[in-house]
Amino acid sequence: MTITPLITAEEGFPALERLVASAKSELLLSYRLFDPDTRLREPRLTERGLETWADLIAWVTRRGVKLRFLMTDFDPLFTIELHRMAWRNASGFADVVQGDAQVLVAPHGQRAGRLWHLLMAPKLLGILRELRAEDPTKLTPVQRRILERGVELRPVTVHQKFAIADGTSCIIGGLDIDERRFDTADHDRHPTQTWHDVSVVLRDEDFAGALRGHFAECWNAAIDAGAAVLADPPVRMDTSKRPQSRDDLRLLRTISTPRTGATRLGPSPHVRDHDVLVPKLFEEAQRYIYIETQFLRHAPLIDTLCDVSVGAPELEVIILLPAAPERVLFDGDDGWNARHAHGLQVRALDRLRRAFGHRLSIVTPAQPAPSPEDSPEVEGAGPVYVHSKVLVIDDRLALVGSANLNGRSLRWDSEASILVRNSDFARTLQRRLAEKWLGDGLGERDPRRAATWTGVAEANAAARPEDRTGFLVPYPLERSRQFARKMWILPNDMF
Repeated sequence: MTITPLITAEEGFPALERLVASAKSELLLSYRLFDPDTRLREPRLTERGLETWADLIAWVTRRGVKLRFLMTDFDPLFTIELHRMAWRNASGFADVVQGDAQVLVAPHGQRAGRLWHLLMAPKLLGILRELRAEDPTKLTPVQRRILERGVELRPVTVHQKFAIADGTSCIIGGLDIDERRFDTADHDRHPTQTWHDVSVVLRDEDFAGALRGHFAECWNAAIDAGAAVLADPPVRMDTSKRPQSRDDLRLLRTISTPRTGATRLGPSPHVRDHDVLVPKLFEEAQRYIYIETQFLRHAPLIDTLCDVSVGAPELEVIILLPAAPERVLFDGDDGWNARHAHGLQVRALDRLRRAFGHRLSIVTPAQPAPSPEDSPEVEGAGPVYVHSKVLVIDDRLALVGSANLNGRSLRWDSEASILVRNSDFARTLQRRLAEKWLGDGLGERDPRRAATWTGVAEANAAARPEDRTGFLVPYPLERSRQFARKMWILPNDMF
């Protein structure tokens, strides 16, 4: 068994390119976003004349490698651009593959009940009018079907991101593939183009076999949900055998199944590994918990952490979050659903502050340079966007994957993560992340202490951006509190 952390796309992109190029018999891909025009970064491939991911996938399938590509579809009315992007990306790959290759545009099977259609009728009518007025060539087959047969709302997605080569090697984490998500450890792009993410690459037949079984289940569920196959007729995968991962390299999954009824919005939880196991991991903690996540909103997790704060009086918690969700930070979304989601997080952080006091550090990364005039800012600097999903506990275990700490990831969307019970890996991962974020501010300080992170962040907030050490500043909790609002009609698990 070999396992290596991949921090930012600077490490993640070429590692994935190498994994895909190494496939000899079978390649399985499941991604939320994957642009075929994304440039390759691995020199050994570009020297062959391969320039983009479309070139690489075409080259691999020409060699006779069987391809199954599960690409997430999105709600065709409320997330029009993402939905159309999924179809463009899938078509871009389907146009170049050869041999035994299938590309699915995969929706989740859950559809909202009729009550939700009625509640959203004014908004839906406006969207339908806009679609009818558009150039028909811009409409996807799904959108054309809706205009002919009626509305369907799909509130759940396949959110996981992983690749498996030959049933033995894999990459799993939070990183999707397009130029927007490429960034380096220096984060010296324009603030709106920064992106921090973490994945792992490993060679282990037990874990890869378990992940392959999960892929097969998701593949068949997508076919059952009406996924469009853009290369050859759909072929179901055999799920009669399900290899199990080992305890030291454990696959964690979130899978939900559709449920019907006029009042139904969300699905029925089916596999809740993250939801069940993460609280148990928190209960094991004695020294420190290190968290990187895009969202921290799930109240049951906060309940557990608050309880643990009493039973483990020496426990310290370090939380790294983006300054705000991407759609708020960069797109200016100030709608009620965005405010409600942010309110869930503010409530969670307030509870943790009361429970842990000085044993808690909540920080966010910002560039060590003044924010450009056309960019959002945090403490006067351009934000670094955090998309990673990482948990490290007591130098004993680490969790890396696609699941955020919110109800949607833990109960609704399809998710996959790896739990590594290996002290060397856990210690290495937390140390590497600390060295990146704290920079020279780490020095001889202990990166497992909340005071180390809080001290650097507060010192940076008191200095000019160009005079700061590392990337950290305090999380803007007061600004978040002002933005937050409560919206009672939508379930918290949606966020």
